Amino acid sequence: MPAVMTMLADHAAQQLLDFNQKLDINLLDNVVNCLYHGVGPQQRMAQEVLTHLKEHPDAWTRVDTILEFSQNMNTKYYALQILETVIKARWKILPRNQCEGIKKYVVGLIIKTSSDASNVEKEKVYIGKLNMILVQILKQEWPKHWPTFISDIVGASRTSESLCQNNMVILKLLSEEVFDFSSGQMTQVKAKHLKDRTIDFWLLV
Repeated sequence: MPAVMTMLADHAAQQLLDFNQKLDINLLDNVVNCLYHGVGPQQRMAQEVLTHLKEHPDAWTRVDTILEFSQNMNTKYYALQILETVIKARWKILPRNQCEGIKKYVVGLIIKTSSDASNVEKEKVYIGKLNMILVQILKQEWPKHWPTFISDIVGASRTSESLCQNNMVILKLLSEEVFDFSSGQMTQVKAKHLKDRTIDFWLLV
């Protein structure tokens, strides 16, 4: 039995790590389910496969497909972890067009998901993770590469009450980053700028 499971794990890894073929969403969902609901060797092998995929340098290019087609919230959360890892570790070395693409994609996803009040409550954890990812992007991009962020978020806030409420959550998260120097990831000058512009937002809304 262990030999059969090893073969299955190897097959799953080969399939999921082959970026020349279409991603098998059902296979990925099954592996994620094994991680959360499997036991012993089955769970460990699922962890190994998912770790290998997450560490692949092109894994982030699969995120949009996973989020669009997977019906498994744990799989979607896993995809967001892949995206968060790229933003934290590799953002500065990604080509600008890829950074812009990721940024627009995340913003679009947040607007789409948080514009419906019933959806916000149903997918609270998922939206929370999306918000944290946007804050990670903002720490890299704002103000240099995204000077219009405050006016963008104010404009978006006027289209929907639930979207406005979520945008306030994003600003709260951003404010916490601004006032928390313990991470050492933000210079004092940049933090002051963020603080000033965050105050502007509350005046504009």
